[in-house]
This record gives sequence, C-alpha cells and structure tokens, in this order.
Amino acid sequence: MFETQTDWYHIRPFDSLGWHVGFWNLVGAIGFTLSGAFGIADAQTWSQYQSGCSTFWGGWAFLIGSVCQWIECLNR
Repeated sequence: MFETQTDWYHIRPFDSLGWHVGFWNLVGAIGFTLSGAFGIADAQTWSQYQSGCSTFWGGWAFLIGSVCQWIECLNR
C-alpha cells in the first residue's frame, strides 16, 4: 500500500489497484494471525468458533487480493 501512495497518511483506494492488493493481503494476514491467537485458547468453544471465522475471512481476503493482483498484472 505504501508503494502506491505519495505519503504514508494519504490513502489512495480509488486511484490504484495495487493499493487494493496490499490492503486485502493485510486483512488476510490479520485474519490468519487472529486464527492462531484464538487457537491458543482452544478449551473454550467461543475461541474455536472465532478461530474458524477468522480463518474463513482471512482466506477470502487473500483470494480478493490475489484476484486484484491478477487483474493488475493482466492490464499492464
């Protein structure tokens, strides 16, 4: 995301597809990190549910980021 921005505090979600690639991969990374963090407290049923949910939306975020990167590579 920083690669496509002029300054770190000026986000450009509507100007660049590369920004979306970085954003969705960041969301996916947070999802898989939370999945591992919830996996530590495996004795509670709520943590098992939240671990599964964060794995699910983290995987979908990586898929969205991959599709955006694929479109960006094809439109060079």
